[in-house]
Amino acid sequence: MLTDDPLGAKPKFSGAPVEVAPDVFMHPFFVNTYAMKTPVGLLLVDPGTRVGGPGVHAAIRAWSKEPVHTVVYTHGHLDHAFGLKPFLEEGLQPQIIAQENCPRRFERYALTHGYNEIINQRQFGTDKLRFPNDFDWPTLTFRDGMVQRMGDLELRYHAAKGETDDHCYIWIPQKKYLFCGDLIVWRSPNCGNPQKVQRYPIEWAQALEQMAALDAEWLFPGHGLVVKGRDAVRLVLTETAQYLRHIIDQVLPRLNAGQSPEEIFHAVDSDPVLAARPYLLEEYDHPKFIVRNLIRRWGGWWNGNAADLFPATQARQAAEIAQLAGGVDALVRRSRDLLAKGDLELACHVAEWAVRASPDNPATQELKRDVYETRGAATKNLMAQGIYRGAQNEARMALGEDRVQRAGRLSL
Repeated sequence: MLTDDPLGAKPKFSGAPVEVAPDVFMHPFFVNTYAMKTPVGLLLVDPGTRVGGPGVHAAIRAWSKEPVHTVVYTHGHLDHAFGLKPFLEEGLQPQIIAQENCPRRFERYALTHGYNEIINQRQFGTDKLRFPNDFDWPTLTFRDGMVQRMGDLELRYHAAKGETDDHCYIWIPQKKYLFCGDLIVWRSPNCGNPQKVQRYPIEWAQALEQMAALDAEWLFPGHGLVVKGRDAVRLVLTETAQYLRHIIDQVLPRLNAGQSPEEIFHAVDSDPVLAARPYLLEEYDHPKFIVRNLIRRWGGWWNGNAADLFPATQARQAAEIAQLAGGVDALVRRSRDLLAKGDLELACHVAEWAVRASPDNPATQELKRDVYETRGAATKNLMAQGIYRGAQNEARMALGEDRVQRAGRLSL
């Protein structure tokens, strides 16, 4: 779970708990949880998930019996800030530090609990995922930054919007340690997620550039390998910022030139050289999703098609298209023909018209099932797979078939 050669490294997201750096213990189980020895007790960074919490606790306690003095949430996501319970059950009352938007995030999670459970089940491909509805609230928050002393160690906290609006990173100058949370995830930056709230590519790039200027010698990411060595750390941070800048710098001029969201979406892509880096593989988020998020950030929700301002229902539109095509059977035949030719984009569109025009027709539901099974198998992108699997399962349920679940452990 450690590399000094990020260009030649093979990404890995789970492994055996290990002391990965002097006085720093790492528990990599989908998310990286870190425990660091300080003169006044343990610093615990991102206690992980509710399900994984007991395992994290047992592993850390096998490494150190020192009391937990401070807990840090780099942000309030499900996989980072919900595994603290076993430590609290020891009777400890550690200080829990987070950026000031973290409590507001928890309030929103409580308000939209059902929705978050549904979208996360779809994103990660399992009906077993349960979204928590109780929280271990921060006891100390900050807005832009904060300095904490733990004995002779100075910890500098910096707010850094990126994947979330409550994100932060921790810099420990004496040790040259940089805990960056999900600002680095050993995949392309997760700032375009199609099912989640606004993400912040511009601020993310700025934070990466600020961190690169620190000359850290150790980089502890929220997911994936720890990076060792000043040049290696700077490379990962700098190139991740460049990856985002490449997309940002294409979208903004096109918006200002009056291009439509559709034109921008199809015109803009990532830098292929950077996208091939082991730490920027586009297997979780996708550059096209980042493009859409930037358009949403700077513009409104309208897609540029005047007919969609007050649209007819998709079922009515599909019925009209079916009539023009000569019936639903013609749409089914055409979609299957496109599928056989490998034109998966159009095959999906035509299949959607067919099933929306005639949802009770087994032939249309079988088509939808087959089209999205093929589309999901054709992409390595986890977010896209989740949505395609969800569409496939809608058809399977309509046909009385069993739903398919994602195989294997959650991973980025």
